[in-house]
Amino acid sequence: MPTEIPFSWLKPKNDFVFKLLFGSDDEDSKFLLLSFLNDVLNVPEGQSIVAVEIMNPILNKQYVTDKLAVLDVRARVKGYGNVNIEIQLTNQKNIHKRSLYYGAKLYEEQLGEGEDYKKLTRVVLINILDFNFFTSDTYRSCYRLMEEYTLEPFPDLIQLHFFEMPKFQMKDQKGINDKNDRMAKWLRFLTNEDDSRWFEMAKQDPIIEKAVDKLRMASLDPESRYLYEAREKALKDIASIRGDGIREGKIEGKIEGKIEGKIEGKREMARNLLKEGLDIQVIVRASGLTEEDIRELAKELEN
Repeated sequence: MPTEIPFSWLKPKNDFVFKLLFGSDDEDSKFLLLSFLNDVLNVPEGQSIVAVEIMNPILNKQYVTDKLAVLDVRARVKGYGNVNIEIQLTNQKNIHKRSLYYGAKLYEEQLGEGEDYKKLTRVVLINILDFNFFTSDTYRSCYRLMEEYTLEPFPDLIQLHFFEMPKFQMKDQKGINDKNDRMAKWLRFLTNEDDSRWFEMAKQDPIIEKAVDKLRMASLDPESRYLYEAREKALKDIASIRGDGIREGKIEGKIEGKIEGKIEGKREMARNLLKEGLDIQVIVRASGLTEEDIRELAKELEN
């Protein structure tokens, strides 16, 4: 592998690049995906997942610029079930519902009309988040069904995995992540934005070396770079739309607060005038409230 860096590397946490690395229809992608899944699912040594079929390897180029497109990786894992992997960079406040929805959809799609339920297999949703979502300190979470009172687990038919990269990075910088954490190398790979570190990372692990090499080839490919830049623009537009929504919400909240404050001021004026014994119609004209509002305030004072 060369030691110089005469180009800028594509960022692997871009969902287009992630799909290129782990969801393409080639042996390198299948190898990386198998290695990734064995580490995500903590498959014991000697029981490793050895076969995977990528269900959506074809990437329609128009999806790259589509702000609503989901560039996920779907795979059928022999002996384990159906897996969906998605990387999310923007917090749209719905990842829990989104993940459950895609899980239910992936579960439902396994059966055709009239087919036996016995054909249904486990569904695994893996969400890699570039934001913090859950309140716990741990960067990884796995949710499954269980009985409320006895805590007996429901048959293992659906798993919802979440990896919050900012939490991982914070702990990694402090050196407090578990040294035996099998996901650490993948999250360091996905979050790295320092081009000078790629070859150093490649030397530390032979699997990451393959990932770095595939990333290098994609970074040197003009078409991949063009699609990457198109996707980056789409992702920035998504983040901008989300930001505008937040700003609009804050503005609306301020306006609503001011309006509510004015109304409460009118009510307080009306209460004081009622205490003075003034006629309701006079108070209506003075306060700007309706007659019905004034009568309700009068009842409140009586109580």
